Amino acid sequence: MLQIIASLAPYLLILVCPLMMIFMMRGMHGGHNMMRGMHGGHNMKSQDMIRQDEEIAQLKAKNEQMVKDLAELKVKRK
Repeated sequence: MLQIIASLAPYLLILVCPLMMIFMMRGMHGGHNMMRGMHGGHNMKSQDMIRQDEEIAQLKAKNEQMVKDLAELKVKRK
């Protein structure tokens, strides 16, 4: 019996790594599913995400304006 366990030990150690990864990943993603269930399955954005989206939109508008201003300055220089 001890010989069987000893001969299987390397294989069991090799199998432990993927099994641990599967259980750890399920544990990490399990919390997200619970939150989704509390909201009735709706994918609601948090206030932080909404604020970040608004800030990104403002930065994009500023960037477009700066590109236009830069193009005008280049035309004036010529």
